[in-house]
Amino acid sequence: MKKLIILLTFLLSYNGFAQDNINPKELIGFGCYMGGISSDIVNDVTFEIRDKKYKKVIKKLKSKNPAERFMAVIVAERLSELDKYQLTATDKELIKKAYLSTDLVSVCSGCTYFNQIQLKKLLVKDKENVMWTYANYWLNDNFK
Repeated sequence: MKKLIILLTFLLSYNGFAQDNINPKELIGFGCYMGGISSDIVNDVTFEIRDKKYKKVIKKLKSKNPAERFMAVIVAERLSELDKYQLTATDKELIKKAYLSTDLVSVCSGCTYFNQIQLKKLLVKDKENVMWTYANYWLNDNFK
């Protein structure tokens, strides 16, 4: 019985080993783990938006962290669409660079989906891109 418990413990914890390539400080997730919680970066940007600290979010376009750049791009574009922020030439250039970036972004969804995706692929606005679908729901929820 003791061997069975040890074996089950090892097998059930194996999923955690598969997440070794994921960087939690560069993680984008709108509903991760069993509790469906947002990643720290998503939470930080959510609070900044709710406090109308738009410039603070836009500054993340210059971040070395590709997850922060992802959030900054999608927020900057939405703010611009809603005429809540006028993008500068520098902002537009940084957004353009993000759309070409091959930097890897750690992503999560639910309990089992953890991956790394190039920033340029993460920014593809397509229904086939599940992370974009989640991001779009998040944007709609935060910019009512």
